Amino acid sequence: MSVILSGLSAKNYKNLSIKQGIELNNLNIFIGSNGSGKSNFIAMLEFLKNCIIPISDESLSASPFENAVSALGGSKILDKSLKFPGTINFSYTFKNDSEFEKGFKLYIDIYAADKNSKVSIAEEYLSDALIMRHAPFFYYKYHDRKVGEGVISVWNDYHESSSHFENVYDVPTNTLGLTVLHDLLENSKNPPEKTPIYKARRRLIDYVRRWHFYKANYMNLKTIRTSEPKIGSGDIFLAPSGHNLAIVIENLIQQNIDFDESLNNAIKSILPGVRKFRPVRTGLMTVNLELYFEGISEPFYLNELSDGTVRMICWAVILLSPNLPSLLAIDEPELGIHPAWLPILAEWIKRASEKTQLIISTHSPDLLDSFTDSVSNVFAFSEDCDQAHFSITPLAEEKLIERINKGWELGDLYRTGDPLVGGWPW
Repeated sequence: MSVILSGLSAKNYKNLSIKQGIELNNLNIFIGSNGSGKSNFIAMLEFLKNCIIPISDESLSASPFENAVSALGGSKILDKSLKFPGTINFSYTFKNDSEFEKGFKLYIDIYAADKNSKVSIAEEYLSDALIMRHAPFFYYKYHDRKVGEGVISVWNDYHESSSHFENVYDVPTNTLGLTVLHDLLENSKNPPEKTPIYKARRRLIDYVRRWHFYKANYMNLKTIRTSEPKIGSGDIFLAPSGHNLAIVIENLIQQNIDFDESLNNAIKSILPGVRKFRPVRTGLMTVNLELYFEGISEPFYLNELSDGTVRMICWAVILLSPNLPSLLAIDEPELGIHPAWLPILAEWIKRASEKTQLIISTHSPDLLDSFTDSVSNVFAFSEDCDQAHFSITPLAEEKLIERINKGWELGDLYRTGDPLVGGWPW
């Protein structure tokens, strides 16, 4: 991966207290009780993606940012312990390849005047992400001195040895400035290609657009069972509802010769009696899924399988796909899954993290047991002293190693309310 999300922080955002930020890995497991902010944390990531996705219907009056912040909660995202007007801050840090070895930090301040008004961007900048740097290099800064104005860094020459700031005007407060670089430089003598941000911006936007989000309780099992999607769709990613499961499997098998075997091995690991799982073309150019068991000639279909089995098939397609998203976030994947299958699900998660970045939120001690060998990848949501906010802290392996060496698993410690793993899971 040429770009990876390496950290993020938030200030004055709902019930989360992560002002100092957290550093992320390829595999990230977040544990915490209901209401501790796990979904709020993932929503921060989804918000950034939604900010940069163009709106397909040009007649819509709202901008991508306005739609994104509305989905996040509008003015209600302001910490309830604060009074209006208030400002919410998000910052995202990205590591990059050798061409941009310094990485990036994207900083967004969101202003909420009152609980009934629309929110707007109060300040935005993109800088290099070097730590302990006295004066970081800014690719651009908007609204910091005057609303609607800002500066963009421009190379002094084509050798790209030094740069200067160029003023820009009419910077929108309802659109992420990262997405409108061309518009802001429209009347400039310097083309966008002459800005240090030009290459980095395209790469960053492409990376964030390929993030995918799944919530177990958003999957529509009835739709998954009854849907027969039409052939011709190019879908290679499962929709959040799961309705396109059959065509995604069909397309992935067509694209990758090994996926059929990989998926069948995964299904056999949860249903040892399975002989073959396959997509079949039915009706007027539609696709359905068939499951054959040893010793039975007639196929079974999804509407004959348990909820947990259907969910596991979905997770197998998502996690074992040869075409993984650049970041994959799954909220509570354990829902509806028998505890005996959770170690298998955990192995699929680990395999996927070898190829892309995973964000997994859970409050399942049974699932957590399987990550005892990955303590440094686990983060706990714990209640602050004010009992109104939650902090996110990586588990301290050096403090847990003695317990683990005695045979304790992380889920065991979680079940017993050990404060080193965030306390009581429920």
